Amino acid sequence: MKKLGLLFLFLASIISCETHNEGKEELGIMDEKMENSSSIHVEKPEVADNRKIIWNADLEFQVKDVDESTKDISQLCSKYEAFISHMNLMSSNYQISNHITIRVKNENFNRLINEIKGTSIFISKVEIKSNDVTEEFIDIESRLKTKKEVRERYIDILRKSTGEIKDVIAAEDAIRKITEEIEAKEGRLRYLKDKVSQSTIDLEIYQKVDFKSEPETFEKGFFTKAKESLETGWNIIIEILLLLLSIWPILLIAILVFIWRRQWLKRKKRK
Repeated sequence: MKKLGLLFLFLASIISCETHNEGKEELGIMDEKMENSSSIHVEKPEVADNRKIIWNADLEFQVKDVDESTKDISQLCSKYEAFISHMNLMSSNYQISNHITIRVKNENFNRLINEIKGTSIFISKVEIKSNDVTEEFIDIESRLKTKKEVRERYIDILRKSTGEIKDVIAAEDAIRKITEEIEAKEGRLRYLKDKVSQSTIDLEIYQKVDFKSEPETFEKGFFTKAKESLETGWNIIIEILLLLLSIWPILLIAILVFIWRRQWLKRKKRK
């Protein structure tokens, strides 16, 4: 029993130390990620194959016709095995614009951007950002390996345990907590893999149009107003009838009182 308790304490201390160090290291990773993020106005530079880079491009340019350019961009996406994840078409007094978000494989990132730029007549902005997540990637994989090993130790203790029920419950609770941590890390790893494998292009195209004032507010004609007035009057009559029906006992009493009063006044006059 004492050995079993010591094992529990040993494994718990491993998890506690790992969680404490994890917080410090994650802060360091975030700082370094901020340093590694860069904004450039040229094509994506070459990087080593073993690096994990998240690429994002931000483009804005003018086109002759937004509808035609949108069709051309959709065809280019099909050509380079990309897909449009979001599209927002807007119109104002002076221009028509379309905001498009594209996801594309890293190997086609540069080529797709170059061909998309070919549909423009004036380029306002081309910005490419990179975020190196290699260190975070390796860190998560390392932590996952450690956590899985610790979980296996708990499971092994649980299998061989012949101690009290409270020790079994403690081991099961520890396994549950470690499993939740593993699932969270695996989720983060899947997210990073998706971001690394698919680059994102935020594109806004716009078309200049002659200034047009907004249309005047529609004013109803006489016959429309007359029809609505008749409908309103009819609705009022219906509401009054429904009200009278709902208070019919009061009306009946009032009528009976009125009739009785008239009869009483007539008898009084005769006297």
